[in-house]
Amino acid sequence: MVSRSIRSIALDAAILFSWLICVGLVALHERGGWWKGRGHPLTSLGATLDAKEQWFGIYYHGQRIGFSEMTMTPDERNGIPGVSVTDRGRLVFNLLGAPQQLEVFARAFIDADWRLQTFTAEIRAAAYRLKWVGERHGDVLRLVVSTPGNTVTKWVRDPTGGAFVNGLSSWAAFHRLRVGQSGKAWVLNPLALSPEAVYFVVRRTDMIDGQEALVVETDVSGMTSTSWVTREGDVLKELSPLGWELRHETREYALAHTASTTPTLDLLSTAAVPLDQPLDDVAALTELTLLVEGVGAERLTVQRPWQQVLPAERLQQYRRAAPEGPWCLLQMTRPVRPDTPASVPERVAAYQHASLFVQSDDPRIRAKAAKIIGSRTDPWDRVQALHRWVFSTMTKRLTVGLPSAVDVLQTPIGDCHEHTVLFTALARSVGLPTRMIAGLVYMQGQFYYHAWPEVWIGQWIPTDPTLGQLVADLTHIALVEAENEQLISLGQFVGKMRLHVLDTHAAAPPASRSAAGDAVP
Repeated sequence: MVSRSIRSIALDAAILFSWLICVGLVALHERGGWWKGRGHPLTSLGATLDAKEQWFGIYYHGQRIGFSEMTMTPDERNGIPGVSVTDRGRLVFNLLGAPQQLEVFARAFIDADWRLQTFTAEIRAAAYRLKWVGERHGDVLRLVVSTPGNTVTKWVRDPTGGAFVNGLSSWAAFHRLRVGQSGKAWVLNPLALSPEAVYFVVRRTDMIDGQEALVVETDVSGMTSTSWVTREGDVLKELSPLGWELRHETREYALAHTASTTPTLDLLSTAAVPLDQPLDDVAALTELTLLVEGVGAERLTVQRPWQQVLPAERLQQYRRAAPEGPWCLLQMTRPVRPDTPASVPERVAAYQHASLFVQSDDPRIRAKAAKIIGSRTDPWDRVQALHRWVFSTMTKRLTVGLPSAVDVLQTPIGDCHEHTVLFTALARSVGLPTRMIAGLVYMQGQFYYHAWPEVWIGQWIPTDPTLGQLVADLTHIALVEAENEQLISLGQFVGKMRLHVLDTHAAAPPASRSAAGDAVP
């Protein structure tokens, strides 16, 4: 069985993607003559929009795991006419056999000029809660993000008062679609608290359950979802690149089947990346060469000395034919720490600062880090102390959600994402530049999505406080940086990768050595 300290961080990316596409508040703008010759429907929003309700079943790899409901209702707030948009959804699934339930909720009020006035959004699971609240003040939006242990406020300028609507409900309001139309949208990224570009185009018409539907492709952060939308704006089906599917259902069917759903699908088991052969004695490996199918070299943008993309012509020496579709050659070498620390270059200094979920400037984080490192002044000695404390203190348990360092410090329970965000905050608070990485790690014959921190000591040194590897082994393949809004880009890899071992080199085995993943500093 896969270690309970490993969970697919791809699940967290999926949570974000579900927000951006199905729950996120987007701002639609004209592009390419979207409304040319038709008039802008929003000028008469209050007079023309009828109440609308849609229900959807949520499926993952063909298995039903929940529902989503969208409503749009004419409304009035403080004498201002407009429309209220509400979305709620529930997912029921297993993680390594443990039942999980995730609820997502969003509500917004948009005035008749299509200006967002207020919104509330929330993600809830077991002992987890993350909430966003937004309110307009003239040309500025006040955004508040809260977790059980922390609250952050940010002001975002919005002088144009863009048309903020929900991802699915946007088709209900902007329903004058035709083949060939394209548009640009702005989605409020819940982690960056800033706009993120979304592009969509109407490709063709299809028949879905006897109804003609327009096929609309939506691209956000390199991931493309496809929606089948009637000319009246009803969404019949939606597919995401992460294997999620929404199917239009009646209210009675959606609620009845969700209430009776017993979770049988284990999401973690679906997130493994296939490997053509097992690796022997990972701890002894000094070099590993892989053929990566499904991902081109241009996608691997994380710079690290232990991970190099090889020239494509090198494939010939392994007597392998080039796969169809994108691919690349990847060479991993065993990381080693430098003997002496170096000064921090300007490009690395940003990794000493706090961020939305890495609250390294919080007094509680600072106090705990100072206590852990004691009188140690050497950077690597500090890394060892922090690593040892996080590994030994954290209770290894699968969780669902987007962790905050302050919350994890107060309740030290979780898996790779929680370990990583807490270590990163502690390390930054004592001046160690640290970044969060999302990628793959080898375990029990396959690669799984995973997260770990990397500390700058002359170069980026990967350390894994989840698995107890002071210097992480060479199977830690970095795909993206995992802090805040960057995490969602992990979705571009999910379900697309296959790995083939081309070559390995190993050091002579010592008299005794713990298995990879079991070494405790």
